Amino acid sequence: MKCLLWSLSAVALAGCSQPDAFPAAEKMPPAGSNEMLRAPVTSAEGLEVLISDVVIPPDATVPRHYHPGEEFLYVISGSAIHVEEGKPDRMLKAGDAYVIPPNAIHSPRGGPEGARAIVFRVHVADQPERILVPEEGAPQN
Repeated sequence: MKCLLWSLSAVALAGCSQPDAFPAAEKMPPAGSNEMLRAPVTSAEGLEVLISDVVIPPDATVPRHYHPGEEFLYVISGSAIHVEEGKPDRMLKAGDAYVIPPNAIHSPRGGPEGARAIVFRVHVADQPERILVPEEGAPQN
């Protein structure tokens, strides 16, 4: 029986009789945000949806940034610490879901084994996926 991986807002893994049916080296996308879909939200003018497969390497820190809209994420493997300005750090592990509000400055860190998440964003059309924010106290060009 073949394994079937379906990911949109959640991931379902069913019917696997072999533990190595998805060898990590073959199926793991590169580190970073790997865009899988970008499409307009036809019921809401000026908005679009982005779906990404996000990989954070072990102990790596993603640069401070924000998104021009809401971000919904589901961690499918590993763990990460969500670091968001004005909020306490939050550990997210496989099976956890989390919502990041529009324009929230954040900088997640990969856990000891790294993290992989499916991320669904609804934001202003034709804007970049993320907007970098300089570290506090860093010189701005």
